[in-house]
Amino acid sequence: MSELKTISTSGIRENPVALRNVDRQSEDYLGIVQSMRERGFFGAITVREKLDAETGVSFYELVDGLHRFTAAKDAGIDMINVDVVSLTEDQVMEVQIMANIHKVETKPVEYSKQLMRLLTRNPLMTESELATKLGKSSQWIKDRLGLNKIGSEDIAKLIDSGEINLSNAYALAKLPPEEMADFLDRAITLPPDEFVPAVNARVKEIKEAKRQGKDPNAQAFQPVAHMQKLGDLKSEMETGEIGKVLCQECGAKTPLDGFALGVKWSLHMDPKSIEIQKGKDEERKKEREEAKQKREAEKADKKAVEAKKKAEEAAIAAEKAKEALVPAAK
Repeated sequence: MSELKTISTSGIRENPVALRNVDRQSEDYLGIVQSMRERGFFGAITVREKLDAETGVSFYELVDGLHRFTAAKDAGIDMINVDVVSLTEDQVMEVQIMANIHKVETKPVEYSKQLMRLLTRNPLMTESELATKLGKSSQWIKDRLGLNKIGSEDIAKLIDSGEINLSNAYALAKLPPEEMADFLDRAITLPPDEFVPAVNARVKEIKEAKRQGKDPNAQAFQPVAHMQKLGDLKSEMETGEIGKVLCQECGAKTPLDGFALGVKWSLHMDPKSIEIQKGKDEERKKEREEAKQKREAEKADKKAVEAKKKAEEAAIAAEKAKEALVPAAK
């Protein structure tokens, strides 16, 4: 027996034993959240009624639909549809296994190529129409199609394997092909809240340089605001050690100066953080220049090899032509 209800997300607790964890950077999860923001919550998740052993308070425990439940909360949805069932612990586990047994993770880049093929085969279909057919948001489709700009098979494999999370992959695809390799290490190691702003700043820098007819690699350094890690913020809240050093070294004279420094530090925009960013930027520019010189040298070597090969082929052809004329002369 089951009963359909609409209840508050605050009245639902996650099952302490879940078969699958929620990867908030996965392509499926990001698509669900975006879709819910635009279209609301559809369908229902499965819950069961339980009593808190300590307080005796009644609540609903999640049985199936962890991804949709988490996405609904992240999308800011307060009320969702639930299917209230009566199940034992063993039956809950059985339901979870049956619900997840046929779910297969899709490789992002491979899937994006299929989407492009679908649009190519149906030239009159718009991206919005495709989004509607798939039950996804227009932004989800746009981001996924953007992955087709990544021409490197090596980078594509890193995305499909999950070594580069989707948020970083979407940002990486915005860069010119020749610069993707320069950002590859950061795409793998940096969290989205740090990597995405860095890429967006670089894209803006390139566009501005092109508009002014300048070399984008010669642009002046611009620091990128991004949040400190939550653990570092909590640690600083408890100890205040960084604040003391910042206020002393930066000459904070008033509480307002100290507060402003704290805000800047939380965004990596204090003098020390900017100095570190600048050092990394100079190092990356040096690496880009070295990589550029290496590509140019390899290109020159390749041209030299091709030219030598053509010269040898021309010499052989000329020799054969000469030999062919000898009998005719006799």
